[in-house]
Formats: sequence, structure tokens, C-alpha cells
Amino acid sequence: MSAHLSYRLIPIMTDQQTSDKRTAPETSSGINSLIAAANKNDRFKLLEDDRVLAGNLENPIHPIFSWFDCDGPMKQMLHLASQFLAHDSVLIFFVPLLYGRELTRNDTRPRRTYLSDPLTHASDSERQEMLTGVRLALRCLAHSIEFRFMKPEKRVYARTLTKTAKAVHTSACSTIFQQRLIAVIEITDRFLRFYHCDDGYRASSRCAQFRHDFLFASTLIHEIAHAVGVMRRGNLMEPCIHVNDPDSEWGYAWEQFVFGCVINPQDRTKLGTNLLMRKVWGDAAVAEEAGGKEYSDVSMSYIAQWFRQETWDIIAKRGPTAILPPTAHFKIQSSRKYGAWIVSTDCIAIKPDLATLRQEWERQRASLDILSRRATTSSKIFWRFQDTEKLQKSNVPMPARVPWSSRKNQDGHQKAIRTSSKAALVSEPDSPSGQQTPMKGSISTSRKRKAVVDIEIVRVSKVLKV
Repeated sequence: MSAHLSYRLIPIMTDQQTSDKRTAPETSSGINSLIAAANKNDRFKLLEDDRVLAGNLENPIHPIFSWFDCDGPMKQMLHLASQFLAHDSVLIFFVPLLYGRELTRNDTRPRRTYLSDPLTHASDSERQEMLTGVRLALRCLAHSIEFRFMKPEKRVYARTLTKTAKAVHTSACSTIFQQRLIAVIEITDRFLRFYHCDDGYRASSRCAQFRHDFLFASTLIHEIAHAVGVMRRGNLMEPCIHVNDPDSEWGYAWEQFVFGCVINPQDRTKLGTNLLMRKVWGDAAVAEEAGGKEYSDVSMSYIAQWFRQETWDIIAKRGPTAILPPTAHFKIQSSRKYGAWIVSTDCIAIKPDLATLRQEWERQRASLDILSRRATTSSKIFWRFQDTEKLQKSNVPMPARVPWSSRKNQDGHQKAIRTSSKAALVSEPDSPSGQQTPMKGSISTSRKRKAVVDIEIVRVSKVLKV
């Protein structure tokens, strides 16, 4: 039996320190303590928000998830995961994956392989036929995917493998999937344990449940995007979906399509899902040249809206671009040029908390010097104020998002849009005052959610030392 893997890795920008509390520790010299200082007293409502409404999703659970306990504590998560597969406006993502032809662009180095868009010149009836085919293919995946929970591995939340197996299809199945194999999706059991431990899901707040369910549901669809490719091609050597995609990574492409960004958990020292941060899905080399990847905050009001039926009613009519990415109130980078962390924000009130953190880091550094030990991260923090509109602008090009229309435009194309800085569908909290890399053997893995390493340069203006 041969196997291939595709990992979903969750980036943690630097070291993490264990804390008895579920919030990120303020005294560790790294990204978690910076986030905790910026979000002092949960000023941006990244952990709790009493204003968010309870979830009200009651849609049918997709048969692809029948392996899970659909009546237990995972029920809300499975409702959300099923919504991601319920509407034409979101299923359109899978059309190129199932019906596109592989094309090669030779004027790039290296050459770029990508998929054609069958919807470009499709008639209304052809368009509907392909969407019907997507629904049939996803139902076929219900008996073509083997789910497993696995023991935690460093930075791995889930991964997709191929497994040779006898044909599992019938004459009623999609003719697209005619491979003598199945896809195996392995998921870290930290998801499962949180649902069943005494001080876990049932004992947690509404917002903590939302974060965990959101991450689990989006992780499942991220991996299902890979499984679709496995069952069509028989391997995990993914081409780009669009010619200008920054990477040949179908899970990230799905997240970009739905969320307009990649959303990750930060502190993973305890069960459950800590506050979430986001980044632009961009070319890693371009990001380094522009100063490194920017990590921005994600408020609970943004996460909570995905559990409301009225949100999905809008998505069904207007597509996921109707839900804009979260409004950022701070961004964090690590800069080689300055040998420091850089925090950009629209909230002046952050500055004294960053200063306090800097002083604590200096005391820790002095203690290490006494013990003749070397600090592993910089204790310098630079602070920059930007108004909210400017703060939403990325330092790297953002992949275009394609708006949904129930009828194709006259020329067969839908005009792509780039992420806007306007307010999201559900209001965010106001700012307080103030290509794949092969591994050894028969395993290959695509780049996913890897921890950030050194950053080369940052181009900033009006940077102030804390």
C-alpha cells in the first residue's frame, strides 16, 4: 500500500510558554505575549463578546460527515461544516477542481501548472449541470473518505493521505472518481478531547465553543478540498487552481475563497481553541521581501456570524465575498532589519501595555545573562500608529476573490474583486479609545501552516521604539 500526505500546519510565529490559564501568557518573550499585551483585558474582544448571539443553524448534516457523532457536542460544528458544502455559491469553488483541465504557463520560472475554468464560457444549463455534478461528487466522497483521529504532532492539525483500496463506487456514483483508492483524513485528537473532557466544550463559554467549532469545521473542508484532488487524480500533486495563485495548495485556496484570508489559532498550550489570528495567503518570498508575513487579530463578532442562518442566507444569494475579512486593529511582524517586533495598530491605548511587556522582557534577559544563558528572541518592540483604513492594507498582493452570481455575466466571466477595507457584514468592535515539497520515501507533503522563521526586511515609516 502506498501513501501520500498533505498536512495542515498551524503557524506559531515563535516560542510558546505553558500557562495555567487559557489566555496567552504575557511574560513569554514571543508572539503570544505580544498578542496578550495588545489585547489587554480583551479590549478587542478576541476571546469573549457578550453581544454575539447564540448559533441557530439547523441545516441537514452532509452525509460526508456521517462518521462523526452528529447528535453529540460536535453537532454545531457539523452544521457549520455542512453549510460550507450546501450552496451553489460556495460549491462553485469545486468546479475547476473536478472539471478543469491542467494547463501550463511556460513564461514563469519554474513553469506553472494550473486549472482551466470550465465556467468561463459555460451556458446557464452547463453551469447548473456542473454544480449538480459537484453535489454528486461530494456525496460520493461520503464513502470514499476514511476519517481518523491521530495523536498530536508538532504543528499538525490534520492531514490527507491516499490509500489503495478496492473500488467503492457504484453505477450511481460520479464518473469523475474512478480511482482504485480512497482518501484518508487524519485529524489531531485534541479536537476530540476538548468535546469530551469535563472542563472542555460543555463547560466553556459560547465564544470558546464558537472558536473551536469554527476551526474544526474549516479544517475539515480544508482537507476535503485535498481529498477531492486525491479522488480525481489519484495523488496529491496539486496544480494551482488559478494561474496567479501564490501556491499550489488547495486547502489554502478554499480558505481564501471563503474567508479572504487564512485564519489560525495562536496559543496551543491547552485543549480547545485560543484566540484566532489571520494572515493573507501570499507568496512567501514576496512576503519576506516586504517585511515578513503580517498577523492580524480576528474578533469574536466575525467568528460568531458564521453560526447564524441569516449569514448563510446572504451567502446563498451573494456568495462568500459578502462576508468581508475581519477588520484588523493590530498587526504583528518580526523584523531582521530592526532586530525587533513591530506592532502596527489603530489603538493608541496599546502602547503603555507594550512598554510594560518590554520592561518585563528586559528583566528576563538580565536574569538569563546572570545565568550565562542566551535569550532566544528579541526583546525590542517597535510601535506604529495607523488609522483603521490604512491598517487593513496588506504588505503583499492579495489573491482576488470571485463574487457569486446566480447567472453568469454576459461575457461568461465574473469580475474578480480584491479584499475591501469596508466594514464586515456583522459589525466589528470599535477600536478602543484612544509548489509541493517532496519528502523522503513515498510521502509528499504540500506547504501548510508552517511556523514562521526569520524575517529579512521590513519597510516601515514612522516606527517608534517602545
